[in-house]
Amino acid sequence: MRASESTYKNVAKNCSSYAVKDCCKCTNKSGDVEVSCTTCKHFSENKHCKLDLFDPIAADHNFM
Repeated sequence: MRASESTYKNVAKNCSSYAVKDCCKCTNKSGDVEVSCTTCKHFSENKHCKLDLFDPIAADHNFM
């Protein structure tokens, strides 16, 4: 894992390009999607944002 799960969640909540994966079974107990980079369709299997948005968002919001 490149970052902590809390960082992935904070970055995803602040990302204008966040889009839940089509096949994602990533809901919490109330049925809401767990917003995180790890549940985004732009997040690759090797733990990187395909749109290169992770680092700028994390830096702008001091998540790192």
